[in-house]
Amino acid sequence: MLAGMRYRRFGRTELRMPVFSCGGMRYQFKWQDVAPAEIPKESQQNLESTIHRAIELGINHIETARGYGTSEMQLGNILPTLPRQKIMVQTKVGPKKTAAEFLRTFEKS
Repeated sequence: MLAGMRYRRFGRTELRMPVFSCGGMRYQFKWQDVAPAEIPKESQQNLESTIHRAIELGINHIETARGYGTSEMQLGNILPTLPRQKIMVQTKVGPKKTAAEFLRTFEKS
């Protein structure tokens, strides 16, 4: 953990979360799902630079959501290269009409 970063306990857990998170709502290529081959190299590089810089600054909480278009997929491309023991990754799935629909969305996520 970076010396200057502030952390707070997460809820009733003992998990220490930074007060700043690296949010994935704006670093994605598109708001719609696209085939991985359609993501421009520059867009992926921007996402990866953003994530690396956040980690350098001590921001170890990275969040995204199924509703953020290509954000999850693009983050998934870089995850295997990150120090997994040092970061927390969070995604979100919105409510659905049925449990089956929720589970399909969850699995895709």
